Amino acid sequence: MGAEVAEHLRLKWGAGRPVPVDQVAQPRRAMSSNALMGMAMWLLLWLGYNSGPGYVMLPDFPANTTELIHGVRAFFPMVAAWFAILLIFARSSRLVAWIMGPLGLMLLYAVLGMISSATLSPDRIYATYYGANYLSIVLVLLAIVAVEDPLRDLRNVLRLTWVVGTLFTLSLLGAIPLLGPKAVGEVQAGPVGVIAYARVKDMMGMTGTRNTGFARYAAISALVTFAGLIRKGNIFVRIFLGMVFATSMYALIIANGRTETLGFILGAMVILFMDRAKRTINMLLGIAAALALGFWGFYSAFFIYITRTGKIEYTLTGRTKAWVEAWHFIWESPWVGFGFQADRFFVGTHMHNAFLHVVVQSGFLGGLAIIIGLGIVWYFILKYFFLKPPVDKSLIPAEIPAVFLFVTFSSITESTFAYFSALWLLSAPIVAYVMALHRHMQRERAKAAWEKLLNWRLATNRLQTAEPHQGIEEVPPSVA
Repeated sequence: MGAEVAEHLRLKWGAGRPVPVDQVAQPRRAMSSNALMGMAMWLLLWLGYNSGPGYVMLPDFPANTTELIHGVRAFFPMVAAWFAILLIFARSSRLVAWIMGPLGLMLLYAVLGMISSATLSPDRIYATYYGANYLSIVLVLLAIVAVEDPLRDLRNVLRLTWVVGTLFTLSLLGAIPLLGPKAVGEVQAGPVGVIAYARVKDMMGMTGTRNTGFARYAAISALVTFAGLIRKGNIFVRIFLGMVFATSMYALIIANGRTETLGFILGAMVILFMDRAKRTINMLLGIAAALALGFWGFYSAFFIYITRTGKIEYTLTGRTKAWVEAWHFIWESPWVGFGFQADRFFVGTHMHNAFLHVVVQSGFLGGLAIIIGLGIVWYFILKYFFLKPPVDKSLIPAEIPAVFLFVTFSSITESTFAYFSALWLLSAPIVAYVMALHRHMQRERAKAAWEKLLNWRLATNRLQTAEPHQGIEEVPPSVA
C-alpha cells in the first residue's frame, strides 16, 4: 500500500523533481463561506467605527435621524462579536492551538483591559464599551482562523479592509471642495502649501478626522496599490492601481502627516526589497535617485516639510510630556492598568504611543502580552517573507510586511494597536494571516517529510526485489 502511494506521488512530482507552484495551472477557487462570514463580521466592525455610547446616553435620544444612525451602529462591533462567539463555540476543537500564540496574547490584553475598565476606570461605561469593541476584533479573528486552513480567507478579509481604507481616502479627498476653507489650511512647509483636515471638528454628526487620520488612510492605500502596481498582471488593472496610487500619494502629501510620511517611505522600501528579481536594480536605482535628490536640494525641503518649522521639536508636539506623566501614574496600578481610554481620564490627552498606551490600559501583564505577540508576528514575517520564503510567492504579498512596518513605526507616536482604531482595523488581520501562514508552512513541511519517507520506502522495496536471493544454496542434482 505504501509503495503504491509513493509511486503515485513520484509520478505526480515528475520523477522526484517537484514542479514549481507558479508553473502549475491552479484552478480558480470560489470564495469560501468562512471568508464571506469573516468579511461580513469585519464590515460590522468598520460600521461601528467613529461612534460611541454617548449618542444613546443623551437625554433626548434620538433627537434626529443622524443621532439614531450613529447610536445604533455604535453597537455593530458587539453584534460582530456575538456572531464570532457562536462560530467559536461551533469550532472550539480547533481553537486551542490558536490561543497559544499572538491571538491568545491579544485576547489576554483585551480581557485584562476589560476587567480594569469595569473596576478601576473613572468612567466604567465609556471604558468598558471601548474595551468590548477591542475584544470584538480579537473574537472575530479567532472565529475566522478556527478552520482547517484559513490562509486564503484571511487574505480576502485583508483585501476588504484595505478597500475600505482606500474608499475613506478617496471620500475624504473628494469632500475637500465641499468643505472649503474648513478642510484645508495654509502652511509654509510642503509641496502644495496646505494641510488637510487640521481644523475639521465634526462631520455628519461624528468627530471629524484629523490630518494624521487622513494621512493613515492615504498611506495604507498608497502602500497596497504600490505593491499591486509593481506586480505582473493585467495592464488595465495596473493602470487603475496606478491612478489610485497617485491619488493616494497626493492625499498623503496634503495631509502633512509626518509620522505617516516617514512610515510610508519605510514601507515602500520594503516592497521594493521584496522583489528579488529586481532587488539589485532597485537598490542601484534607489542610490542614484538619492544622490540626484541631494543635488536638487530635496532633503532640505523635505526637512522643512517634516518639521514644518525647519527646527526639530524634541517634545514631538507635546507627546513626550504626556509620556512622562503617564509613566508616573502607571505605578498606581502596574499589573492590570486602568482600563481602556485611561489616557483621556488620567493624562487629559491622547497617549500617542502604543507601547506605553497598552501598559496604561492593561498593566504590564496585558501590555507586555500584546507586545510579545506582535514580536512573534515580526519573527515569522522575517522568516517567511525574507529569510525562508515559500515556493508559492502568492502567499507572501509585499504589502503585508510593508503595512505592518508602517503600523509598527507609527506606534511610536500614535496609539495604533492599543485601542479600537482605524489603523488597527486596517492591519489587525495581518496578525492572524502571518500565524496562519506559519501553520500552513508547518503542514507543508510535514507533508514533504511524509512524501520523502514514502519515496524512500519505495526505493528500498525496489532494491530488495531487484537483488538475487542470497543465503539459500542450490542442491546438486547428483545429491538429490
